[in-house]
Amino acid sequence: MTITKNIFTLIFGCLIANIIHAQSLGQPVTPKQLFPSNTLNVYSPDDKGWIITGVASNGISFGKRGAENNETYGAQVIIFEKPPVNNDNDEFINFVKKRIATMNPTPRFQELKSSYQYSESRGYPCVDVHINFVDTAAVTSAGKEQLKLQVISLYCRHPTQQNIGFFAAYSHRGKTIDDQLERPAKDFIEGINVPKK
Repeated sequence: MTITKNIFTLIFGCLIANIIHAQSLGQPVTPKQLFPSNTLNVYSPDDKGWIITGVASNGISFGKRGAENNETYGAQVIIFEKPPVNNDNDEFINFVKKRIATMNPTPRFQELKSSYQYSESRGYPCVDVHINFVDTAAVTSAGKEQLKLQVISLYCRHPTQQNIGFFAAYSHRGKTIDDQLERPAKDFIEGINVPKK
């Protein structure tokens, strides 16, 4: 294992050590519950009904059921290794596009529409992403089903640790599109922040 990978593993371990220690899968969280670290402060979504659905060495995810049958909401924050890139907006956007394509491969995920917007409103490079898919094999209690998947996310280069990036994403999966997704997604994503030193 290289020195870079050792440092990367150490950063991830520090990020979620207290999450693993204090939380377990399926455990309910309170609205805006804080999961602090030296790398990134993570807050759960700002409403009731959310549980922890995943804890890994590089992040945490939350989920809740919607009102309709097989409707779900998700929110997650993940830190990822980011190769050095030039300060080029298009290069960063292309990096994000490739990462999303890898995480949502065809033919299962069929893209309906997407937008990628470069931003430095946080004081460091980020890409704001809105994307809608058809998930042709969503796993439900009744088996695999075709559902719509909406994802609103923000991918950022970490401002003080140039070899890593992070993304915060808020999603909805169901038979129809949720046209009210923008506000809770924005509230969740805006709450994810880099601790001030």
